[in-house]
Amino acid sequence: MVNREKVLHMTKMASYEAGQGKRDRAVSGYFRGDYIGMQMILSFVVITAAFAVIAGAYVGFHFEDLMESIYTMDLVSSFRQVLRWYLTAAAAYLAVTYLVYSLRYRRARRRLDLLLSELESLEEESRDLGKD
Repeated sequence: MVNREKVLHMTKMASYEAGQGKRDRAVSGYFRGDYIGMQMILSFVVITAAFAVIAGAYVGFHFEDLMESIYTMDLVSSFRQVLRWYLTAAAAYLAVTYLVYSLRYRRARRRLDLLLSELESLEEESRDLGKD
């Protein structure tokens, strides 16, 4: 005879494994520090590229003004100001990246732990049915 509870557990687990489970297994394939570190490196590359594009667009739009004032402006202080903006943007973006991917890792581990507990309870039910 088919155990209704067992079928419900198995259906729930199959649904999870077909959807969110694939992503969670990819996350759980890494240690926490490795996963977050990899995402931080990727975010650093992205923020650097984005800043370069924005700076290039600014220079492109204001090229004439920059060329007219290039001899009168203090290039060192201008470079320091741009560097401060970049470092501020990078620090903020990396902090958000750390928080987001820490949370994602924790949630994925929690869902996988729930799946494992479901599997263990299903195995216990099967053993108990086998004893009867």
